Amino acid sequence: MVTKPASKKAPAKESVGTKTASKTQNLKNVSSDDLQRLIDQQAVQIQKMEKMIKSLDAEVKAIKKQVQVEEGGKPASGAASKRSATARKPVKTSAATAKKPAAKAGSKSVLEDIVEIPHDIADRINALTQQKIVTQTQLGKETDLSQKKIHEIAARKVKDLNKDIIARLTAVIKKYEGK
Repeated sequence: MVTKPASKKAPAKESVGTKTASKTQNLKNVSSDDLQRLIDQQAVQIQKMEKMIKSLDAEVKAIKKQVQVEEGGKPASGAASKRSATARKPVKTSAATAKKPAAKAGSKSVLEDIVEIPHDIADRINALTQQKIVTQTQLGKETDLSQKKIHEIAARKVKDLNKDIIARLTAVIKKYEGK
């Protein structure tokens, strides 16, 4: 006959029972003042965390706003953009872009100023760079855009752009086409 070994679970249950009994005794010894102190400490911690979350939300908004402004071509200004610049790679901006004021709350929205890029602009950029009259980097510096943005315009990857940027770009292209 085969006999089963004795179960090992029985002693474990007894030890768990003794632990819970000691925990309940410890809870009985805790005074209401100690519990209130713990609650107050946790409330203070929660308030600190809420403040931190609010500040992080504000930084995220500032970064999103700066990214939208940079994609739209208008310069970012204000303390929020200065704070967010430390959180990521610094963006090179010229003095001309830093002097331009940001859009006021009562003025037209940035979306109203965005228009479709004329197809001849990409052709003209490509012609100038192919003839080695000007590089995309030089065009970018004179129009306060990045070389990447000029490349995207020339490759027709960007369909819409701010009117002011298109005006600056065409002025610079005309300057080089006259040479």
